[in-house]
Order: sequence, then C-alpha cells, then structure tokens
Amino acid sequence: MEMIGFIQAGGESSRMGEDKAWLRLAGRPMIEHVLAAAQPVAPSLAIVIKAANTQAERYAQLASQWKAQLLYDRYDHCGPLGGIATALAHCGAGQSALILACDLPFVTAELLASLSQEHQSGAYDVTVPLDQSGRLQPLAAIYAYSCRRIVEQMLAKDELRVDRLYQRVKTNQVDFSLLAHLPGAERFFMNINTPEDYCAAAGQWKPG
Repeated sequence: MEMIGFIQAGGESSRMGEDKAWLRLAGRPMIEHVLAAAQPVAPSLAIVIKAANTQAERYAQLASQWKAQLLYDRYDHCGPLGGIATALAHCGAGQSALILACDLPFVTAELLASLSQEHQSGAYDVTVPLDQSGRLQPLAAIYAYSCRRIVEQMLAKDELRVDRLYQRVKTNQVDFSLLAHLPGAERFFMNINTPEDYCAAAGQWKPG
C-alpha cells in the first residue's frame, strides 16, 4: 500500500486570530513539525489550503521546501470531510491518504508508523485513533481510496459529519491503550485552537 500524506492547513483559525500553521514552536512553524512526522511514513506529501487563502504564496514556498504538492480544497465550507475528499481525489487505487491537521504538532513518526501498520493489517478503509478520552481523531487518520465514492456521496447530501463515514466503511478504531507506550503519547492529540492552547503547547515542548 502506498501512503500519501495530506496536511490540512490554511483554515480561518477564528479562535486563534491568525493562521495557526505559522505559529512557531521550537524555532519553526507548527506545520513543519507535522510535515516532519509524516515524511518517514508518507514520502509523498501535500498541503491542502482554501482557494481564497491570502498566504497561498507562502504555502507554495513551504511546499517547495518540502518537495510537497500544494492543493486547493475543492469543497469550501465543508469542514474536515471536504479536506478528506480533496485528498482522496489525488489518490489512486491501492493508495491511502494520511490526513493530518496542521495544529497537531506533537504527532510523531512512531505514532504514524503504528497507525500505518494497523491500517494494513486488516485491509481497512479507515484507520482512526482515539485519544485518552475516547474521542475519535479524524484529522490524524488514514483513509483508503476505496472511501472516495462514499465521501463524495455524503458531501452531495450535505452530510458532513466524518463519524458517519465510519459507520459505512470498514473502520479500524485504534484505542489509545495501543498507542500509550509510544514516546510522547500523552501529547499526541493536543491541538492548538486558542492562544491559551498555544502557550500550553510551548510550555510542554521538549527537545528531541
């Protein structure tokens, strides 16, 4: 199975007041931490932004630095499901999309490798982890090309909840207990939505 990594970025970040992707942690933009974690698992990378993004040129430069594609979300105002559909539209049969939000700077290559192994172990359509509280993490998950038709049907009907996709395809929900032994597991799914989140993340960053 070939994996392509798609970093979902360039959102409105209304609660943050600025584009979260460019907030700096440990000396570099948050999105670069996510790209670095994805690269060993998904050698082909892409960054997905909105068509109207005012920082498109900056994203294009970043994509060039990481030898990644810059893609524009085909489905404005459709939330995560639209980003997933955009990613799957750039996959082919036998490929899977590793979907990652740009505001998950604590994900690691070890976590993503573990999810990849889980995904391949049972020929799943989706492999999605649960955090410590038992909440699904749809933007740190893997979606096979086989999901594309159903995702597009859901969008056509304005069914935008990603968890409803999981009810319709072969989904592997990876319990946090299977990931807890990995280094840094307690922070994997700490996302950055507000200035307070950002301050907390900066305080928790540990070298290496």
